[in-house]
Amino acid sequence: MDKSGLAAIFKGPNAKFEIRKYPVGSPEIGNVLLNLEYSGICGTDIHICNGKLQMPPKELIIGHEFTGRIESIGGSGAKDALGNPVKVGDAVIACVAIPCEKCFCCGHGELSSCMNFGVTYLKSPEEKPHFHGGFAEYLFSSLKNIVKIPDGVNAKSAAAFPCGGPTIIRACKYAGGLEKGELVVVQGTGALGIFAVALAVSQGCRVVAIGSSSNSERKRIVEKLGAELVLDYRMTPAAERLKKIHDIAKAHGRGNGADVVIETSGSPEAFPEGLELVRTRGRYIVPGQYSSSGGVKINPELITFKAIRITGSGQYCMDDLGNYLEFLRENRKTQEIFGECITHEYKVKDADLAIADVAAGKAIKAVFCK
Repeated sequence: MDKSGLAAIFKGPNAKFEIRKYPVGSPEIGNVLLNLEYSGICGTDIHICNGKLQMPPKELIIGHEFTGRIESIGGSGAKDALGNPVKVGDAVIACVAIPCEKCFCCGHGELSSCMNFGVTYLKSPEEKPHFHGGFAEYLFSSLKNIVKIPDGVNAKSAAAFPCGGPTIIRACKYAGGLEKGELVVVQGTGALGIFAVALAVSQGCRVVAIGSSSNSERKRIVEKLGAELVLDYRMTPAAERLKKIHDIAKAHGRGNGADVVIETSGSPEAFPEGLELVRTRGRYIVPGQYSSSGGVKINPELITFKAIRITGSGQYCMDDLGNYLEFLRENRKTQEIFGECITHEYKVKDADLAIADVAAGKAIKAVFCK
């Protein structure tokens, strides 16, 4: 029996999605056909939709957080990107990133900072097999771009932060990792921030989060994950936030500020504050500034006199995705909380509503599902 599936077609910034139906074929050798379980809406998708992150001027199926079950496999002896055998019925996460494997960074093992990154969905949806991106009921993916969800990890929990989790993991690797006893301040309580809190707590760090009270569930989630203090930037002035961090640092012998500040909010205005919050010789990790949202004035002498170590990181590689899933397997309580973070579920046909709700901050995490 012939099958078909729906896809939400991105028509350009600030334009409505067009919902189209395409036939579902069979995967070529080395590829798999995935049936939608959950496909997350990332902050990056919002930036694409509002024009802050430019895309080629053509129709696309965007979306890069696809969790699905393997419906069919092209070829035999299939293995995922990490060498795990996979079969029909397995739940996997698909990654859309394609490192060139030829540039300077790739040649030095830094695939997550490839200088010529491509993505799998930069194809016309009219080009077979049609389902190239995540905002659809099916996805065709290379085996090199999927990682099997291991036993002991719930697919819904894994679908909460399949981009935010690996992104934070990679950023922290670049910055030298987190150490037990460090004071970590997380700026932002969106997807990146929630995972950053969870990761830092799991490493034995003392964690303070700075977020917004516009959605009270975010505060509840990060407190449940172990943040000892959550400051609302709308209600607590910057000077008071700085004093609180300095007081905590002094009380616990951590110097004149946070050992580590992780910027995840995406707000340019957060960056100057981060320079104030971090201690002398502290680390400022910046994976959150992933759009062209304008510039800000900073006091660069802070970097000099405090000898601040600043690390940027905006991508991840398949190993980081594997580390994300292993983190969930090892932290069952956190895994359960991540499942709670998926607060809004939509059908693909309701893409416009889903994007509007996410842009308005209504969801902790929103996903498409069948």
